[in-house]
Amino acid sequence: MTADSVDLAIVGAGPAGLAAAALASGGGLRTLVIDEQPAPGGQDWRNLEARGQDRTGLDLVRQVRAGGAELRSGTTLLEVAFDDDGPTLTWMSRGELGRTRARALVLATGAMERPVPIPGWTLPGVLGVGALQTALKTGGLLPGRDGGGLVVAGHGPLPLLYLAQVAAAGGTVSAVLDVGPPAGSIPALAGLFPTALLGDPVTLGRGLLLLARRALSGFRVYRGVRDLAAIGDGRVEAVRFADDRGAHILPCRLLGLHDGVVPNTQVTRLLRLDHVWRDDRRCFEPVADDFGRSSRPGIWIAGDGAGIAGADVALVSGRLAALDVLRTLGSVPEQAFRSRAAALLRQRARLGAARRLIDALYPPRDPSDGLADTTVVCRCEEVTAGGIRQAVAAGAHGPNRTKTATRCGMGACQGRMCGQLLSQVVARETGRTVAEVGALRIRPPLKPVPMAAFATLAAAADARDPEEW
Repeated sequence: MTADSVDLAIVGAGPAGLAAAALASGGGLRTLVIDEQPAPGGQDWRNLEARGQDRTGLDLVRQVRAGGAELRSGTTLLEVAFDDDGPTLTWMSRGELGRTRARALVLATGAMERPVPIPGWTLPGVLGVGALQTALKTGGLLPGRDGGGLVVAGHGPLPLLYLAQVAAAGGTVSAVLDVGPPAGSIPALAGLFPTALLGDPVTLGRGLLLLARRALSGFRVYRGVRDLAAIGDGRVEAVRFADDRGAHILPCRLLGLHDGVVPNTQVTRLLRLDHVWRDDRRCFEPVADDFGRSSRPGIWIAGDGAGIAGADVALVSGRLAALDVLRTLGSVPEQAFRSRAAALLRQRARLGAARRLIDALYPPRDPSDGLADTTVVCRCEEVTAGGIRQAVAAGAHGPNRTKTATRCGMGACQGRMCGQLLSQVVARETGRTVAEVGALRIRPPLKPVPMAAFATLAAAADARDPEEW
């Protein structure tokens, strides 16, 4: 096992993590960035250096390295422990375990796709749109190049972006199933559109361009879609749905689902930080102030892991967190801090105008509403909604009791995929709010650890001076 110490440890090498690392290392802090992916960039800039298409991201990576920060890709965070001297991170990289002590910790863990539990969603060939986009970015895999077979169902900015990328690469999509409400049925849009146009015209323009590209692509679009189901024997073969014209069945070899993204709260839950339930976004968010300070001193949260706001806002929030770390550790004068902070806060407020419009345009549905008993909630342990309801009826009135009774959340993903859905099902069955029901308790290690990795612990112990034992 290796061990080292730094001033600042950052978990996540997406826009927020890279922005924080560039500012912190440029300000003289010994900085370590760890990330599970094989290269920096996060979800937004995945495969960043190989693709070479995102200038902002490439510039940030160069700044981080020029500032002397260490970018440790392919590294999985397993645990964070605290003592009077601050946090100690336990991580695994290339099969070896290591520890890093830090004076401050910035969590920039980003977002994850919200699961879409429809009948048949566990069939092979049913994926999140984010997974399809990842395959396109990292491997150039383009479903539909041979003439169709892909149906994209859902709503939100990500499906629009993916459809534009497929069209630009010469791929085809059999159909697009838009599950969102008609824009004209959302009263708040009249006030939000002018505000977004004035505050963040660039983001608004990108969105309008994506809508135009979908229209020009020639992809067949069904609107007002409901009652989605994937059907097939051994793998997805068709998708069934209804709209105002009636019921439909479309053949497909791949079905991409999407209902927005949510903060990845596994690490913030592990650290027992305070969280709030956002009913408008159907997700838990960690509590953080304007600078990303969490409910625990010494921990900051930046980017979409603190609340979904997009890559542009994530860049600003990463800089705000790093700036506050620099002040806390005595590395920036107060006057300089105030001046830079004021400019960043104004920038974030302006960028937030477009996000409010996006949230109104693409409200997430309540996945527990109308969830069939036979629909799987926990894919790892194959626990159905009916099994959860039976456990609740037998007295398991919280997600952790339900986990014990059904094994929901005990699989390899440790509740990352099913945890929030479990809380919503329990809340509906008990007649309480999701905030009252709460969430699964996360325990270390955050990810499975192969037995071979523990051999590195023994090797490190054997190499120590007996006087240190």
